[in-house]
Amino acid sequence: MSKLAGLPGLLALVDPETALSIAAQEDPPDTVPPPPERLLPALADRALARRRRGRWWSIGGAVAAAAAAVTIAVPVTASVAGHERPALVQQVVAQGPLKPQTDTPIQATFKVVSINGQTRVDMWCAYPPADEKDEVYGVWTLSMWVTRTDGVQSKLAEWTVKSGQTLTLDGTASASPEQLKTVEIRNMSGKVLLAAGL
Repeated sequence: MSKLAGLPGLLALVDPETALSIAAQEDPPDTVPPPPERLLPALADRALARRRRGRWWSIGGAVAAAAAAVTIAVPVTASVAGHERPALVQQVVAQGPLKPQTDTPIQATFKVVSINGQTRVDMWCAYPPADEKDEVYGVWTLSMWVTRTDGVQSKLAEWTVKSGQTLTLDGTASASPEQLKTVEIRNMSGKVLLAAGL
């Protein structure tokens, strides 16, 4: 069977006139006539041409795919580069301790930072251990406030803390650093416990 594997391909290359003339014969001839002189060279030329066309199609497809990849990659890269975030510009405008405005064991420091045109207030607070004789300092619910030079007050953060803890927190003010007058820590009733002027 392996000897006949190439036969269908060769028969497909026989021109129609030759095939019809063989099929029109009623009885097979006693001897097989020799093939036309140009049949085998013509078949070989056609096979070679098919192989070349296939090779060129493969090369052309690879080139087209590479060109398409480059075309797609360029706008994507440009799009990503165009959406990069601006550089962070951070400047400390004021900092220091908050001073007690009443009898309180809380200690705190603050820092006003200008970040790309916005104002952030960072705060560090330390709370003493609880006293068994006095449970007033067991748990605090406190808030951080800022007062502007025009008198407007804003709450930037609120938190609950237990005795013996240390917290770091922050809040963003709607005013510029130059418009802030004070930073304060208040208790639940609104009483100012610690404050610092700017």
